[in-house]
Amino acid sequence: MIKKSSLIAYLPMMVWLFFGIFSLRYGQEILNGGNGWKTGDWLINYSDGFIRRGFLGSLVYWISDFGISILWLVYLMQVSIYALMFSFVLKLYKSTDRSLYWLLILFSPAFLLFPFYDFQGGFRKEILVLTLFAFFSLSYAQASVSKAKVTWVVFFYFLAGVSHEVTIFVLPFFLYMLWQSVETNQLEKKYGIIFSIALIAISFSLLLISYVFKGSEASASVICNSLTERSLTPNICNGAISWLKEDSRSSFNRVIEGLGGHSLSVFQFVVLAFVPTIFTTFWNKKTLVLFAVSFVFITPLFAVAIDWGRWIYIFAFMFYCVLLSSRVVVNVPFRLSYLLAGFIYLTTWSIPHCCTGGGIGTGLMGFGAKVSKLALGLIM
Repeated sequence: MIKKSSLIAYLPMMVWLFFGIFSLRYGQEILNGGNGWKTGDWLINYSDGFIRRGFLGSLVYWISDFGISILWLVYLMQVSIYALMFSFVLKLYKSTDRSLYWLLILFSPAFLLFPFYDFQGGFRKEILVLTLFAFFSLSYAQASVSKAKVTWVVFFYFLAGVSHEVTIFVLPFFLYMLWQSVETNQLEKKYGIIFSIALIAISFSLLLISYVFKGSEASASVICNSLTERSLTPNICNGAISWLKEDSRSSFNRVIEGLGGHSLSVFQFVVLAFVPTIFTTFWNKKTLVLFAVSFVFITPLFAVAIDWGRWIYIFAFMFYCVLLSSRVVVNVPFRLSYLLAGFIYLTTWSIPHCCTGGGIGTGLMGFGAKVSKLALGLIM
């Protein structure tokens, strides 16, 4: 007979089931030629010279010269990064004893399971910096931050940045974790200053690079040709690659066109994502300042791209890592009636990755309804 405590210990491992499902679904998409956004963004390369987001695509392109399928190479890279992300977060989760309440964080639609609920929002390049921050948070929680580890964090922060400029907009979280490490004597103050300057300088450089080498219709065409020459279908270019010809003005206008009263629903996502944190001791002067500063940093993304759900997911993911790495007490006493409330919270909503007011997703309940409808359709 399985003890209750053992059952609680095994429940977090269920996240791997969700990981397997969305990885297999994406594998089917790769079989069909890939996705213009989820795959195409990883294939932007330097075929037409240096360009923003081109580092990983050039690396993949070079490796594919050895006869490896470029699509499956991207798939392997993406799934491996997700596997690392899940592993780091689970280790972070298990770094201290946790009650059932913490499952509201681990299984939140705004955390690890975001790509399961909104399949089109997953496998984007932000998983690079999210995984990196999960590692940094785990190191802090284990009191194992060192000069060597932070050097690697800074290095991979740069690589994530030359792969996608979204890295710049989560800088406050890295600075916060860096100085938390200094305060807990895991890192000397002088190194805190050095690494802070390095992260800020890298971020400024990345911002400049993304503006100067933003791409054009001509570069998009050259990159697309470099891929179709590798037997990829032209559809792979109908997403992130074709988007290289877009400038910030046209992107901003697209956001404005989509605005309306319904756009205020975005605040519902923020509230829902952070509900579990309200009943803990997480919020204090430092974390409130982090919330304000990081929100200001990430706000420009809402003005230049309509993937508002993705930006909220990134914001929530970073905060959840900070939360799990902190010494936090839950202020809610356990009651059986709360299990039902928790189940409803975890299963009745999700965050659509796009757009400026698409409404709240239906969550696990909606996914179950779709599966049931499909199964009935096959039987009938």
